[in-house]
Amino acid sequence: MHKKENNWGWLKEVTSSDEQILKAFFIKNNVPPTVRGFSAFPLNGESANFICSKSHQDKFYIFVDEKTIKGFSMLRGWDEGYSIPSFGIIVDIDYQGKGIGSKILELTIEKCLQLGCKRMRLSVYSSNQTAYNLYRKFGFTEIERSPINYNGESIEKIIMIKDFI
Repeated sequence: MHKKENNWGWLKEVTSSDEQILKAFFIKNNVPPTVRGFSAFPLNGESANFICSKSHQDKFYIFVDEKTIKGFSMLRGWDEGYSIPSFGIIVDIDYQGKGIGSKILELTIEKCLQLGCKRMRLSVYSSNQTAYNLYRKFGFTEIERSPINYNGESIEKIIMIKDFI
């Protein structure tokens, strides 16, 4: 039994028993307001299956209250041989704008520290000013900007780093 870390729920590492609820979460959130800011992988059943059925060095978490997923986060890159994990997040479409993303980021940073990481990276699109401001508030600093064409729109991809040392 998990205890709630706050009024919304708790962060738990994804296991094989989470596949069906993760699949439903991905499919529900495969909509423009969500995928406009998330492009790490397709939000579909195959991605849920890959995350839940394979052994990974990468870490995948769900933010839950009972059996309702309110968000998803990840620390990726280790499977590909990178030493600095990349953070990614999805907040359920029904819970966006309520502070849950901030709580998920805070808890994922704690997981990163528990794993002994010295830094954490992320990328954010310049069109996602809300997320950019949140990351700055949490101490991430911008290290790179590069122009990209994303869904027919010219924007910038911003790389940010948070040092823990």
